[in-house]
Amino acid sequence: MMIFEHPLSWTDENIYNEIYKNSIDHNEQFWAHYKKYIDWKAEGITNVCYNCVDRHIKALAHKPAIVWYGDEANERIELTYEDLYKMIIQIAYILRRHNIKNGDVVGIYMPMIPEAIASMLACARIGAIHLVVFAGFSKQSLNYRLTESKAKAVITVTSFKRGGKKIDLSKNIPSGIDVIILDDVSYTAGITDYIEWQNTDDDLFILYTSGTSGKPKAITHSALPYMLYVATTFKVIFGIRDDDVYFCTSDIGWITGHSYITYAPLFYGLTNVIFSGSPTYPTADRYWTIIEKEKVSIFYTSPTAIRSLSTFNNDYVKRHDLSSLRVLGSVGEPINKSAWEWYFDIVGNKRCPIMDTWWQTETGGIVLAPLRNLNQKPGVAGKPFFGICVDIAQNELTIKNKFPGLCKSLKLPYKTGDEAQYVNNDIKINGRLDDVINISGHRLSVTEFENAISKLDAIKEVAVVAIPDELKGQTAFVYIVLRYDNIETNVIVNTIITATKTYIGAIAKPDYIAIVPDLPKTRSGKIMRKLLKDIATGNTEPLDTSSMQNPQIIEEIKHISNDPIFCPDFCKIKC
Repeated sequence: MMIFEHPLSWTDENIYNEIYKNSIDHNEQFWAHYKKYIDWKAEGITNVCYNCVDRHIKALAHKPAIVWYGDEANERIELTYEDLYKMIIQIAYILRRHNIKNGDVVGIYMPMIPEAIASMLACARIGAIHLVVFAGFSKQSLNYRLTESKAKAVITVTSFKRGGKKIDLSKNIPSGIDVIILDDVSYTAGITDYIEWQNTDDDLFILYTSGTSGKPKAITHSALPYMLYVATTFKVIFGIRDDDVYFCTSDIGWITGHSYITYAPLFYGLTNVIFSGSPTYPTADRYWTIIEKEKVSIFYTSPTAIRSLSTFNNDYVKRHDLSSLRVLGSVGEPINKSAWEWYFDIVGNKRCPIMDTWWQTETGGIVLAPLRNLNQKPGVAGKPFFGICVDIAQNELTIKNKFPGLCKSLKLPYKTGDEAQYVNNDIKINGRLDDVINISGHRLSVTEFENAISKLDAIKEVAVVAIPDELKGQTAFVYIVLRYDNIETNVIVNTIITATKTYIGAIAKPDYIAIVPDLPKTRSGKIMRKLLKDIATGNTEPLDTSSMQNPQIIEEIKHISNDPIFCPDFCKIKC
């Protein structure tokens, strides 16, 4: 008899190997086995919202579904599964009153609050396709996504707080679209509880990710295959138990917030802790305070957050009882060895495995993860999930076969754009191969940066490269050629910062700017970004200037790059 499931499937390497082989050799049977966890209305027909909320109501009506912590330390809201259900059907009712129907696209531009999750589920409930836009994105970024996706309406709130600052949100909504403000969602007794049953071909959501074309790329996931995949990966990789309290620090504006905040935890009826503040405001122990108070058992966060919190005194962690933790997770970018070790030693007290997960918006859910034991290799992503064939071709991680998590538009084999290598029997991800900057786990296109900056009249030419950053993973190093000579440095720096904030969002603010006399170009006029990156990162290998039309500028660019303008110094005064 073929084994597709075992309690030790993601802890014991021999059992993993047997199940993995079976899942590849008998792929259809493998996924059919895990479909049994879904509550089907009929063969191939169900509803994602129904599986995440309705089916739990009878047994778990009074169990906390969402525990929300806000910006201030005393801000806490608890929604039971019954509370969440009522909020969802109220929002679904509002959407239908706004004439939203099956197949319509609805934008969601909201902070990390329970209403945002309920809005996603309400869309799924009535068959609408949700398009979540990160609340930190600018008016222009929001407008592009709403327009390009042909969104019929957008759900938002008037404002929210983060880091002690009030952020006006509704003012960014472009004109000409139906706006639904959810500042107060009060349940109206007796409203019609409408549900649209979905089949395999129905779409659940659109999410935009940055590619190399300069324009955000729309990724579409189908409802039922996506639900099957995120539920299965969540259960197997994290070893889900009924009594788990789960805390993921991501935002619903990103794919992690879709898959492993909104959908997978609620699918299993867990208590789902969410957070909309800053991990260091008002003090640097917000995460540890929440974990202690809620008795969190699974904690899933980003390497950027780990690196940031490791710079504070360890007493911020040690003053809290974190004994409830049994599994830690990392997501968004490769985690460096020192951050991994701090996370394991200080947060997990050397007893919690770290699930260093690799995946993308395109894959829908986790593709690589280490086995869930204490014999892990720091910074090594690990093994492919069951049913997925991966390969490393010319140093690039490649997915060779179709699986339920893959978005609709991908063609196989899928080249992920990430550099990878084998470490014994595991896979290590080294970073991006394409022109994307991964800032704090957020993939932003180099071309988007350049398009935003080149709009400035004072800029003649611009080239942006990604360089390593101890805190963010990567940051933007901007090279510019000025059109005019008599421009003050602080003026051009603040103009560039304003442009990136306006056209992309606050997270896109570059940390380094170098004003150079010219950019290195090939004889055909192409900017040599690889060479600029080598200079910016201090690569000591000899630079290949054989194809350059202007090799005489290299030494000057090197000199300027060694002493660039450091944006945060100006920001303290000007921004």
